[in-house]
Amino acid sequence: METSKRYILLKSPLGLVRADSLRTPSVFRMLMVGTLALSVGLSGHYWKRQAAVITASAVPAVEDAVRAVADSATGQAVARVNKAVSQAIVPPVVTTRIAEVGEGQTFAEMLEDAGVVDADATAAMNALARVYNMQKLRAGQDVTLTFSRTPQSEVFTGATFQPEDAREITISREATGAAAFVATSKMIPIVRERIAAKGEIRSSVYEAGERAGIPHAIMATLIKVYAHSIDFQRDIRPGDTFEILYDQPKTVQGKPVGEGAIIYAALRVGGEIKPIYRVTFIDKTVDYFDARGRSVRRALLRTPVAAAHITSGFGMRMHPLLGYSKMHKGVDFGAPTGTPIFAAGSGVIEELGFKGGFGRYLRIRHARGIQTIYGHMSRFNPRLYRGARVNQGEVVAYVGSSGRSTGPHLHFEVHVKGKTVNPLSVKMPAGRVLEGAQLAQFKSGQSHIQAEFASLLKKNPNQQNAAQPQPVKVSANPAVSVKNN
Repeated sequence: METSKRYILLKSPLGLVRADSLRTPSVFRMLMVGTLALSVGLSGHYWKRQAAVITASAVPAVEDAVRAVADSATGQAVARVNKAVSQAIVPPVVTTRIAEVGEGQTFAEMLEDAGVVDADATAAMNALARVYNMQKLRAGQDVTLTFSRTPQSEVFTGATFQPEDAREITISREATGAAAFVATSKMIPIVRERIAAKGEIRSSVYEAGERAGIPHAIMATLIKVYAHSIDFQRDIRPGDTFEILYDQPKTVQGKPVGEGAIIYAALRVGGEIKPIYRVTFIDKTVDYFDARGRSVRRALLRTPVAAAHITSGFGMRMHPLLGYSKMHKGVDFGAPTGTPIFAAGSGVIEELGFKGGFGRYLRIRHARGIQTIYGHMSRFNPRLYRGARVNQGEVVAYVGSSGRSTGPHLHFEVHVKGKTVNPLSVKMPAGRVLEGAQLAQFKSGQSHIQAEFASLLKKNPNQQNAAQPQPVKVSANPAVSVKNN
Protein backbone atom coordinates (compact mmCIF):
# COMPACT_ATOMS: atom_id res chain seq x y z
CA MET A 1 0.00 0.00 0.00
CA GLU A 2 1.47 3.31 -1.09
CA THR A 3 2.16 5.75 1.64
CA SER A 4 0.33 9.04 1.11
CA LYS A 5 2.40 12.14 0.93
CA ARG A 6 1.31 15.16 3.03
CA TYR A 7 0.96 18.69 1.77
CA ILE A 8 0.07 22.17 3.15
CA LEU A 9 -2.22 24.44 1.08
CA LEU A 10 -1.85 28.20 1.66
CA LYS A 11 -4.47 30.63 0.23
CA SER A 12 -3.37 34.07 -0.94
CA PRO A 13 -4.38 36.68 -3.58
CA LEU A 14 -1.77 35.00 -5.83
CA GLY A 15 -3.60 31.68 -5.70
CA LEU A 16 -3.06 28.48 -3.76
CA VAL A 17 0.47 27.56 -2.76
CA ARG A 18 1.14 23.87 -2.15
CA ALA A 19 4.13 22.67 -0.23
CA ASP A 20 5.44 19.65 1.53
CA SER A 21 4.86 19.53 5.20
CA LEU A 22 7.60 19.73 7.78
CA ARG A 23 9.88 17.65 5.55
CA THR A 24 9.86 20.38 2.85
CA PRO A 25 13.37 21.68 2.20
CA SER A 26 14.23 24.87 4.02
CA VAL A 27 14.55 26.87 0.77
CA PHE A 28 11.06 25.97 -0.26
CA ARG A 29 9.80 26.83 3.23
CA MET A 30 11.40 30.24 2.87
CA LEU A 31 9.56 30.69 -0.45
CA MET A 32 6.31 29.86 1.35
CA VAL A 33 6.95 32.47 4.03
CA GLY A 34 7.79 35.10 1.40
CA THR A 35 4.60 34.35 -0.50
CA LEU A 36 2.55 34.72 2.69
CA ALA A 37 4.22 38.04 3.56
CA LEU A 38 3.54 39.39 0.06
CA SER A 39 -0.13 38.46 0.29
CA VAL A 40 -0.46 40.26 3.62
CA GLY A 41 1.15 43.39 2.18
CA LEU A 42 -1.18 43.43 -0.85
CA SER A 43 -4.41 42.97 1.09
CA GLY A 44 -3.66 45.41 3.91
CA HIS A 45 -5.20 43.03 6.44
CA TYR A 46 -3.94 40.18 8.47
CA TRP A 47 -4.97 36.89 6.90
CA LYS A 48 -5.15 33.85 9.02
CA ARG A 49 -3.17 31.02 7.55
CA GLN A 50 -5.56 28.39 6.41
CA ALA A 51 -3.97 25.01 6.21
CA ALA A 52 -5.32 21.64 5.24
CA VAL A 53 -3.64 18.36 5.27
CA ILE A 54 -4.90 16.09 2.54
CA THR A 55 -3.71 13.05 0.77
CA ALA A 56 -1.94 13.17 -2.61
CA SER A 57 -4.73 11.37 -4.38
CA ALA A 58 -7.28 14.03 -3.34
CA VAL A 59 -5.16 17.11 -4.11
CA PRO A 60 -6.25 17.76 -7.76
CA ALA A 61 -9.98 17.77 -6.97
CA VAL A 62 -9.56 19.86 -3.84
CA GLU A 63 -7.30 22.32 -5.61
CA ASP A 64 -9.89 22.88 -8.37
CA ALA A 65 -12.70 23.41 -5.88
CA VAL A 66 -10.70 25.80 -3.72
CA ARG A 67 -9.55 27.84 -6.71
CA ALA A 68 -13.16 28.22 -7.92
CA VAL A 69 -14.38 29.34 -4.51
CA ALA A 70 -11.45 31.69 -4.05
CA ASP A 71 -11.87 33.29 -7.47
CA SER A 72 -15.59 34.00 -6.99
CA ALA A 73 -15.61 34.96 -3.33
CA THR A 74 -12.37 36.81 -2.70
CA GLY A 75 -13.79 40.26 -3.52
CA GLN A 76 -16.86 39.76 -1.35
CA ALA A 77 -14.77 38.33 1.48
CA VAL A 78 -12.43 41.30 1.45
CA ALA A 79 -15.41 43.69 1.59
CA ARG A 80 -16.90 41.76 4.51
CA VAL A 81 -13.60 41.76 6.37
CA ASN A 82 -13.14 45.50 5.80
CA LYS A 83 -16.65 46.19 7.06
CA ALA A 84 -16.15 44.01 10.14
CA VAL A 85 -12.84 45.65 10.94
CA SER A 86 -14.28 49.16 10.56
CA GLN A 87 -17.16 48.29 12.86
CA ALA A 88 -14.78 46.84 15.39
CA ILE A 89 -12.57 49.92 15.59
CA VAL A 90 -15.32 52.63 15.55
CA PRO A 91 -16.99 52.85 19.02
CA PRO A 92 -20.59 54.10 19.39
CA VAL A 93 -20.94 57.88 19.59
CA VAL A 94 -23.18 59.47 22.23
CA THR A 95 -25.27 62.28 20.72
CA THR A 96 -27.84 64.62 22.25
CA ARG A 97 -30.64 66.75 20.90
CA ILE A 98 -33.34 68.95 22.42
CA ALA A 99 -37.02 68.10 22.02
CA GLU A 100 -40.01 70.18 23.13
CA VAL A 101 -43.31 68.90 24.48
CA GLY A 102 -46.06 70.11 22.16
CA GLU A 103 -49.52 71.34 23.11
CA GLY A 104 -51.63 68.34 24.13
CA GLN A 105 -48.74 65.89 23.62
CA THR A 106 -47.89 63.01 25.92
CA PHE A 107 -44.27 62.33 26.82
CA ALA A 108 -44.26 59.21 24.64
CA GLU A 109 -45.66 61.13 21.65
CA MET A 110 -42.92 63.72 22.04
CA LEU A 111 -40.29 60.95 22.02
CA GLU A 112 -41.80 59.32 18.94
CA ASP A 113 -41.74 62.65 17.09
CA ALA A 114 -38.04 62.84 17.95
CA GLY A 115 -37.36 59.47 16.29
CA VAL A 116 -37.61 57.11 19.29
CA VAL A 117 -39.20 53.73 18.49
CA ASP A 118 -42.64 53.09 19.97
CA ALA A 119 -41.54 50.41 22.45
CA ASP A 120 -38.76 52.59 23.89
CA ALA A 121 -41.02 55.67 24.04
CA THR A 122 -43.71 53.80 25.97
CA ALA A 123 -41.23 52.17 28.35
CA ALA A 124 -39.52 55.52 29.04
CA MET A 125 -42.88 57.21 29.78
CA ASN A 126 -43.89 54.39 32.13
CA ALA A 127 -40.61 54.78 34.01
CA LEU A 128 -41.13 58.56 34.24
CA ALA A 129 -44.65 58.10 35.63
CA ARG A 130 -43.18 56.34 38.69
CA VAL A 131 -41.34 59.50 39.85
CA TYR A 132 -43.29 62.36 38.27
CA ASN A 133 -46.95 63.36 37.97
CA MET A 134 -47.49 63.33 34.20
CA GLN A 135 -50.42 65.74 34.51
CA LYS A 136 -47.92 68.45 35.47
CA LEU A 137 -46.00 68.08 32.20
CA ARG A 138 -46.49 71.40 30.43
CA ALA A 139 -46.34 72.36 26.78
CA GLY A 140 -43.04 73.99 25.87
CA GLN A 141 -41.00 71.88 28.32
CA ASP A 142 -37.51 71.29 26.89
CA VAL A 143 -36.17 67.72 27.17
CA THR A 144 -32.58 66.68 26.38
CA LEU A 145 -32.52 63.29 24.63
CA THR A 146 -29.43 61.06 24.39
CA PHE A 147 -28.69 58.43 21.72
CA SER A 148 -25.95 55.86 21.11
CA ARG A 149 -25.09 56.05 17.41
CA THR A 150 -23.07 53.70 15.18
CA PRO A 151 -22.70 53.84 11.39
CA GLN A 152 -25.55 51.33 11.13
CA SER A 153 -28.02 52.33 13.88
CA GLU A 154 -29.12 54.82 16.55
CA VAL A 155 -30.44 53.68 19.92
CA PHE A 156 -32.32 55.91 22.40
CA THR A 157 -30.52 55.73 25.77
CA GLY A 158 -32.27 58.31 27.95
CA ALA A 159 -33.62 61.81 28.64
CA THR A 160 -33.16 64.65 31.13
CA PHE A 161 -35.33 67.67 31.93
CA GLN A 162 -36.02 70.18 34.71
CA PRO A 163 -39.73 70.54 35.51
CA GLU A 164 -38.73 73.04 38.21
CA ASP A 165 -35.70 75.25 38.70
CA ALA A 166 -34.31 73.13 41.54
CA ARG A 167 -35.41 69.69 40.34
CA GLU A 168 -33.92 67.45 37.65
CA ILE A 169 -35.41 64.20 36.30
CA THR A 170 -33.30 61.63 34.43
CA ILE A 171 -34.51 58.61 32.46
CA SER A 172 -31.87 55.97 31.61
CA ARG A 173 -31.90 52.70 29.70
CA GLU A 174 -31.06 49.76 31.95
CA ALA A 175 -28.16 47.47 31.08
CA THR A 176 -30.52 44.58 30.44
CA GLY A 177 -33.74 44.52 28.50
CA ALA A 178 -34.47 45.77 25.01
CA ALA A 179 -36.91 48.41 26.26
CA ALA A 180 -36.25 48.72 29.99
CA PHE A 181 -35.80 52.18 31.54
CA VAL A 182 -35.47 53.60 35.03
CA ALA A 183 -36.25 57.20 36.09
CA THR A 184 -34.76 59.17 38.98
CA SER A 185 -35.62 62.57 40.45
CA LYS A 186 -33.12 64.71 42.35
CA MET A 187 -33.00 68.19 43.82
CA ILE A 188 -30.40 70.56 42.39
CA PRO A 189 -28.32 72.29 45.11
CA ILE A 190 -29.09 76.02 45.28
CA VAL A 191 -26.77 78.71 46.60
CA ARG A 192 -27.71 82.32 47.25
CA GLU A 193 -25.52 85.20 46.18
CA ARG A 194 -25.70 88.87 47.08
CA ILE A 195 -24.97 91.20 44.19
CA ALA A 196 -24.45 94.96 44.42
CA ALA A 197 -24.52 97.27 41.40
CA LYS A 198 -25.07 100.89 40.47
CA GLY A 199 -25.45 102.79 37.23
CA GLU A 200 -26.63 105.86 35.38
CA ILE A 201 -29.94 106.08 33.51
CA ARG A 202 -29.46 107.28 29.94
CA SER A 203 -32.68 106.30 28.17
CA SER A 204 -34.64 103.96 30.47
CA VAL A 205 -34.31 102.10 33.75
CA TYR A 206 -34.35 98.78 31.89
CA GLU A 207 -31.49 99.85 29.64
CA ALA A 208 -29.44 101.03 32.61
CA GLY A 209 -30.02 97.72 34.41
CA GLU A 210 -28.99 95.75 31.34
CA ARG A 211 -25.72 97.69 31.08
CA ALA A 212 -25.05 96.86 34.74
CA GLY A 213 -25.74 93.16 34.12
CA ILE A 214 -28.87 93.05 36.29
CA PRO A 215 -31.53 90.46 35.30
CA HIS A 216 -34.70 91.87 33.71
CA ALA A 217 -36.80 90.21 36.42
CA ILE A 218 -34.99 92.22 39.10
CA MET A 219 -35.47 95.47 37.18
CA ALA A 220 -39.16 94.63 36.69
CA THR A 221 -39.50 94.21 40.46
CA LEU A 222 -37.73 97.52 41.00
CA ILE A 223 -40.18 99.29 38.71
CA LYS A 224 -43.13 97.56 40.36
CA VAL A 225 -42.04 98.59 43.87
CA TYR A 226 -41.38 102.21 42.89
CA ALA A 227 -44.53 102.40 40.74
CA HIS A 228 -46.46 103.46 43.85
CA SER A 229 -44.62 106.75 44.08
CA ILE A 230 -42.77 107.37 40.78
CA ASP A 231 -44.12 107.85 37.27
CA PHE A 232 -41.37 106.24 35.20
CA GLN A 233 -42.52 108.02 32.05
CA ARG A 234 -42.56 111.58 33.40
CA ASP A 235 -40.30 111.61 36.48
CA ILE A 236 -37.19 109.78 35.21
CA ARG A 237 -34.66 111.84 33.23
CA PRO A 238 -31.27 111.07 31.61
CA GLY A 239 -28.55 111.48 34.23
CA ASP A 240 -30.63 110.06 37.09
CA THR A 241 -28.87 107.20 38.87
CA PHE A 242 -29.70 104.02 40.75
CA GLU A 243 -28.02 101.56 43.06
CA ILE A 244 -29.24 98.14 44.06
CA LEU A 245 -28.44 95.20 46.32
CA TYR A 246 -30.25 91.98 45.48
CA ASP A 247 -30.22 88.33 46.44
CA GLN A 248 -30.09 85.83 43.53
CA PRO A 249 -30.51 82.04 43.93
CA LYS A 250 -28.28 80.03 41.57
CA THR A 251 -27.30 76.44 40.89
CA VAL A 252 -23.81 75.32 41.86
CA GLN A 253 -22.90 75.76 38.19
CA GLY A 254 -23.84 79.46 38.42
CA LYS A 255 -27.13 79.35 36.51
CA PRO A 256 -29.72 81.79 37.94
CA VAL A 257 -32.90 80.03 39.06
CA GLY A 258 -36.13 81.26 40.53
CA GLU A 259 -36.79 84.86 41.38
CA GLY A 260 -34.23 87.08 43.02
CA ALA A 261 -35.19 89.52 45.78
CA ILE A 262 -34.27 93.19 46.04
CA ILE A 263 -32.76 93.86 49.47
CA TYR A 264 -32.06 97.55 49.00
CA ALA A 265 -32.37 100.06 46.16
CA ALA A 266 -32.12 103.79 45.74
CA LEU A 267 -33.19 106.00 42.83
CA ARG A 268 -31.78 109.50 42.50
CA VAL A 269 -34.58 111.34 40.68
CA GLY A 270 -34.15 115.05 39.96
CA GLY A 271 -31.50 115.33 42.66
CA GLU A 272 -33.66 113.62 45.31
CA ILE A 273 -32.60 110.20 46.63
CA LYS A 274 -35.45 107.74 47.20
CA PRO A 275 -34.19 104.59 49.02
CA ILE A 276 -36.23 101.47 49.76
CA TYR A 277 -35.50 98.54 52.08
CA ARG A 278 -37.04 95.08 52.11
CA VAL A 279 -38.50 94.12 55.49
CA THR A 280 -39.46 90.56 56.44
CA PHE A 281 -41.80 90.32 59.43
CA ILE A 282 -41.84 87.45 61.86
CA ASP A 283 -45.03 86.11 60.26
CA LYS A 284 -43.11 85.87 56.91
CA THR A 285 -44.94 88.79 55.28
CA VAL A 286 -42.74 91.11 53.21
CA ASP A 287 -42.97 94.81 52.43
CA TYR A 288 -40.70 97.67 51.31
CA PHE A 289 -40.15 100.80 53.41
CA ASP A 290 -38.47 104.14 52.87
CA ALA A 291 -35.63 105.42 55.09
CA ARG A 292 -38.14 106.75 57.66
CA GLY A 293 -39.92 103.42 58.08
CA ARG A 294 -43.00 104.19 55.95
CA SER A 295 -44.29 101.58 53.54
CA VAL A 296 -43.82 102.55 49.89
CA ARG A 297 -46.84 100.46 49.02
CA ARG A 298 -50.02 102.32 48.21
CA ALA A 299 -53.53 101.12 47.58
CA LEU A 300 -52.90 101.21 43.79
CA LEU A 301 -50.02 101.12 41.34
CA ARG A 302 -49.88 104.24 39.21
CA THR A 303 -48.35 102.30 36.31
CA PRO A 304 -49.78 98.75 36.07
CA VAL A 305 -47.63 97.70 33.08
CA ALA A 306 -43.82 97.49 32.96
CA ALA A 307 -41.66 99.33 30.42
CA ALA A 308 -44.60 101.26 28.95
CA HIS A 309 -44.91 104.86 27.73
CA ILE A 310 -47.95 107.12 27.96
CA THR A 311 -49.60 107.56 24.57
CA SER A 312 -52.71 109.41 25.75
CA GLY A 313 -53.46 111.11 29.05
CA PHE A 314 -56.62 111.69 31.08
CA GLY A 315 -59.11 114.38 29.89
CA MET A 316 -60.69 115.78 26.71
CA ARG A 317 -59.01 114.80 23.44
CA MET A 318 -59.68 114.35 19.73
CA HIS A 319 -60.55 110.68 19.40
CA PRO A 320 -58.14 109.07 16.89
CA LEU A 321 -60.84 106.86 15.34
CA LEU A 322 -64.12 108.71 15.86
CA GLY A 323 -62.77 112.08 14.66
CA TYR A 324 -64.32 114.32 17.33
CA SER A 325 -63.49 115.55 20.85
CA LYS A 326 -64.37 113.07 23.55
CA MET A 327 -63.57 112.68 27.22
CA HIS A 328 -60.76 110.17 27.71
CA LYS A 329 -61.54 108.64 31.09
CA GLY A 330 -58.24 106.88 31.58
CA VAL A 331 -54.58 106.77 30.61
CA ASP A 332 -53.21 104.82 27.66
CA PHE A 333 -49.87 103.04 28.12
CA GLY A 334 -48.22 101.95 24.88
CA ALA A 335 -46.25 98.70 25.03
CA PRO A 336 -45.52 95.71 22.75
CA THR A 337 -48.20 93.06 22.37
CA GLY A 338 -47.82 90.43 25.09
CA THR A 339 -46.33 92.76 27.73
CA PRO A 340 -47.61 91.64 31.19
CA ILE A 341 -50.27 93.80 32.89
CA PHE A 342 -50.38 93.80 36.71
CA ALA A 343 -53.31 94.16 39.06
CA ALA A 344 -53.01 97.77 40.28
CA GLY A 345 -54.20 96.66 43.71
CA SER A 346 -55.48 93.65 45.60
CA GLY A 347 -59.16 92.93 45.06
CA VAL A 348 -61.83 90.80 43.43
CA ILE A 349 -62.52 90.45 39.68
CA GLU A 350 -65.99 91.82 38.94
CA GLU A 351 -66.02 91.47 35.16
CA LEU A 352 -63.83 89.69 32.62
CA GLY A 353 -64.53 89.26 28.91
CA PHE A 354 -65.06 91.10 25.62
CA LYS A 355 -66.87 94.45 25.90
CA GLY A 356 -67.51 96.68 22.86
CA GLY A 357 -64.84 99.26 22.10
CA PHE A 358 -62.79 98.12 25.13
CA GLY A 359 -62.11 94.81 23.44
CA ARG A 360 -60.96 92.40 26.10
CA TYR A 361 -62.08 94.07 29.31
CA LEU A 362 -61.28 93.54 32.98
CA ARG A 363 -62.68 95.27 36.07
CA ILE A 364 -61.33 94.74 39.61
CA ARG A 365 -63.03 95.88 42.85
CA HIS A 366 -60.67 97.10 45.58
CA ALA A 367 -61.17 98.33 49.14
CA ARG A 368 -62.43 101.86 50.01
CA GLY A 369 -64.81 101.98 47.03
CA ILE A 370 -62.03 101.87 44.40
CA GLN A 371 -62.33 100.09 41.04
CA THR A 372 -59.75 99.69 38.26
CA ILE A 373 -60.54 98.99 34.59
CA TYR A 374 -58.23 97.52 31.94
CA GLY A 375 -58.96 97.44 28.20
CA HIS A 376 -57.70 96.28 24.75
CA MET A 377 -55.77 93.26 26.07
CA SER A 378 -54.58 90.44 23.81
CA ARG A 379 -55.43 87.76 26.39
CA PHE A 380 -56.17 87.20 30.07
CA ASN A 381 -54.32 85.18 32.66
CA PRO A 382 -56.05 81.78 32.12
CA ARG A 383 -56.23 81.13 35.87
CA LEU A 384 -58.57 84.07 36.45
CA TYR A 385 -62.38 84.10 36.49
CA ARG A 386 -65.19 86.35 37.69
CA GLY A 387 -65.12 86.37 41.49
CA ALA A 388 -61.43 85.39 41.74
CA ARG A 389 -59.27 87.28 44.22
CA VAL A 390 -56.02 88.83 42.95
CA ASN A 391 -53.07 90.41 44.72
CA GLN A 392 -51.43 93.69 43.88
CA GLY A 393 -48.72 93.15 41.26
CA GLU A 394 -50.15 89.82 40.06
CA VAL A 395 -50.22 89.39 36.26
CA VAL A 396 -53.85 89.56 35.16
CA ALA A 397 -53.59 90.08 31.38
CA TYR A 398 -51.30 91.00 28.48
CA VAL A 399 -51.11 94.09 26.28
CA GLY A 400 -52.93 93.89 22.95
CA SER A 401 -55.05 95.87 20.49
CA SER A 402 -58.50 94.31 20.75
CA GLY A 403 -61.67 96.40 20.35
CA ARG A 404 -61.55 100.00 19.09
CA SER A 405 -57.79 100.51 19.07
CA THR A 406 -55.12 102.02 16.82
CA GLY A 407 -52.28 99.85 18.14
CA PRO A 408 -51.12 97.72 21.08
CA HIS A 409 -51.62 99.52 24.40
CA LEU A 410 -53.35 99.31 27.77
CA HIS A 411 -56.29 101.58 28.54
CA PHE A 412 -56.32 102.02 32.33
CA GLU A 413 -59.05 103.69 34.41
CA VAL A 414 -59.51 104.34 38.14
CA HIS A 415 -62.96 104.91 39.68
CA VAL A 416 -63.36 106.13 43.28
CA LYS A 417 -66.88 105.65 44.67
CA GLY A 418 -68.30 105.62 41.13
CA LYS A 419 -66.43 108.72 39.93
CA THR A 420 -63.69 108.53 37.26
CA VAL A 421 -60.38 110.06 38.44
CA ASN A 422 -56.96 110.64 36.87
CA PRO A 423 -54.82 107.56 37.74
CA LEU A 424 -51.64 109.64 37.68
CA SER A 425 -52.75 112.34 40.11
CA VAL A 426 -55.22 110.74 42.50
CA LYS A 427 -53.92 110.59 46.06
CA MET A 428 -53.44 107.00 47.10
CA PRO A 429 -53.89 105.87 50.72
CA ALA A 430 -50.57 105.16 52.43
CA GLY A 431 -49.50 101.78 53.79
CA ARG A 432 -48.21 100.78 57.22
CA VAL A 433 -45.69 102.80 59.28
CA LEU A 434 -43.05 101.27 61.58
CA GLU A 435 -42.98 102.58 65.12
CA GLY A 436 -41.36 101.84 68.50
CA ALA A 437 -39.42 98.56 68.67
CA GLN A 438 -40.14 97.81 65.03
CA LEU A 439 -38.64 101.11 63.92
CA ALA A 440 -35.53 100.53 66.10
CA GLN A 441 -35.02 97.08 64.55
CA PHE A 442 -35.51 98.58 61.10
CA LYS A 443 -32.91 101.31 61.69
CA SER A 444 -30.38 98.73 62.89
CA GLY A 445 -30.97 96.51 59.86
CA GLN A 446 -30.81 99.53 57.57
CA SER A 447 -27.27 100.34 58.78
CA HIS A 448 -26.19 96.74 58.25
CA ILE A 449 -27.49 96.73 54.67
CA GLN A 450 -25.74 100.00 53.82
CA ALA A 451 -22.44 98.61 55.13
CA GLU A 452 -22.91 95.37 53.17
CA PHE A 453 -23.69 97.26 49.96
CA ALA A 454 -20.58 99.43 50.30
CA SER A 455 -18.42 96.36 51.04
CA LEU A 456 -19.61 94.46 47.98
CA LEU A 457 -19.05 97.43 45.68
CA LYS A 458 -15.54 97.85 47.12
CA LYS A 459 -14.73 94.21 46.37
CA ASN A 460 -16.08 94.65 42.82
CA PRO A 461 -15.33 98.26 41.85
CA ASN A 462 -16.07 97.68 38.16
CA GLN A 463 -19.43 96.09 38.84
CA GLN A 464 -21.37 99.29 38.29
CA ASN A 465 -20.38 99.26 34.62
CA ALA A 466 -19.86 95.54 34.04
CA ALA A 467 -21.84 93.70 31.39
CA GLN A 468 -21.68 90.61 33.62
CA PRO A 469 -21.20 91.51 37.30
CA GLN A 470 -19.04 89.18 39.38
CA PRO A 471 -21.19 88.18 42.37
CA VAL A 472 -19.84 87.80 45.88
CA LYS A 473 -21.22 84.97 48.00
CA VAL A 474 -22.48 86.03 51.39
CA SER A 475 -24.85 84.71 54.02
CA ALA A 476 -28.43 84.20 52.92
CA ASN A 477 -29.92 86.66 55.43
CA PRO A 478 -32.93 87.83 53.33
CA ALA A 479 -33.24 91.43 54.52
CA VAL A 480 -34.19 93.45 57.55
CA SER A 481 -36.23 91.29 59.93
CA VAL A 482 -38.59 92.78 62.47
CA LYS A 483 -41.21 91.48 64.85
CA ASN A 484 -44.89 92.09 64.25
CA ASN A 485 -46.69 94.31 66.74
